[in-house]
Amino acid sequence: MNRFNRLVGLIRLIGLIGLVASALVGSVSAQNEGRDPVPVPDVPPYTTLKGDFHLHTVFSDGRVWPTVQVREAWRDGLDVISLTDHAEYHPNAPDVRVDGNRAYEVARPIADQLGILLIRGVEITKPDPPAPSVLPDGSAHFNALFVSDANALNTPDLMQSLRAAKAQHAFVFWNHPRYGVDRAEWFRPIARAFDEGLFQGMELVNGPDFYEEAYPWVAERKLTILATSDGHDPMPSRATGFRRPITLLFVRSADADGVREALEARRTAAWLGEDVWGAEELLKGVWDGAITVRTNMRRTPGAGPMIVFRNASAIPMRVRIRQRPDWMRGGGGLIPAQGELALAVGFEKTAPAAGHVEIDLDVSNLHTAPGRNLVVRVRLTLPA
Repeated sequence: MNRFNRLVGLIRLIGLIGLVASALVGSVSAQNEGRDPVPVPDVPPYTTLKGDFHLHTVFSDGRVWPTVQVREAWRDGLDVISLTDHAEYHPNAPDVRVDGNRAYEVARPIADQLGILLIRGVEITKPDPPAPSVLPDGSAHFNALFVSDANALNTPDLMQSLRAAKAQHAFVFWNHPRYGVDRAEWFRPIARAFDEGLFQGMELVNGPDFYEEAYPWVAERKLTILATSDGHDPMPSRATGFRRPITLLFVRSADADGVREALEARRTAAWLGEDVWGAEELLKGVWDGAITVRTNMRRTPGAGPMIVFRNASAIPMRVRIRQRPDWMRGGGGLIPAQGELALAVGFEKTAPAAGHVEIDLDVSNLHTAPGRNLVVRVRLTLPA
């Protein structure tokens, strides 16, 4: 029996060593992981930054250490993030110190090392968890960025917390407007806070969700658009096919002051998967910086005319010929991220022998307003 017990113990020890070795290899692999640059062109005179301003750690209800959020953001090609743990909700309190500023302090050294701008933030969550998280008339969760002391926002009352954020000159946005309800509405607590000037932006995208019914409020109330992951768990990499929501910021300077100024000036766009929502002039700038067009309009036997689009960005562009001369045929297609599309066109017999023609393209995944997409014009040359 003793010999058997020793054998079982040896087997368990070997298994434990294997698990430890596997964990160590995984840890080294994670530390040596490469960065996916996720290129998005600048829109002169602005520099384009990629951000995620809604992330949680073990210092509230997240399941990752703050440095993990920074490493994964760097891996995913982001430039700026904020760790926004709940001011009121600390289910991990038996194991970690309750301090709304601690995640920022832990993450700041590695953020500086990796060149990630780290903005101090906090989430205001009313009513206080673990009470039901949705009020009778809707969700009241807000993120406050650029706070000086996150702990000061842990108050019993929503308006009191938002006023404390304003006193710290925070930029505040409303989180997931459809949270806990079937359809987002301009709920009474939201209207009160907005009328008092206590928030300036709204998540148009949170995780996989786009809030179509809230989209008109962006223009109506002049809100800054944000797209956030609301990440609590380890984030899958882009290599797995997962696409983290990203806020695009068009900044005058690639620093915290530039980020704040862009947020306050509403120079942002929300990017989820193939779709981007933003102001027309900004999305037109992204198109111009990303897409080059090469045309071959020569009419030669066995090779029809075509338009070749080259996309230098990580945003795919879905195009459709919107307006064209009666003598031209053609449809549309997807210009893949960092790829090309050869769009075949056809000419009727009535086509002119030579000259210039302009066609309008609908870029159906770049949305400039509810029910409206970006329209771009391409000039073609017909050789003699």
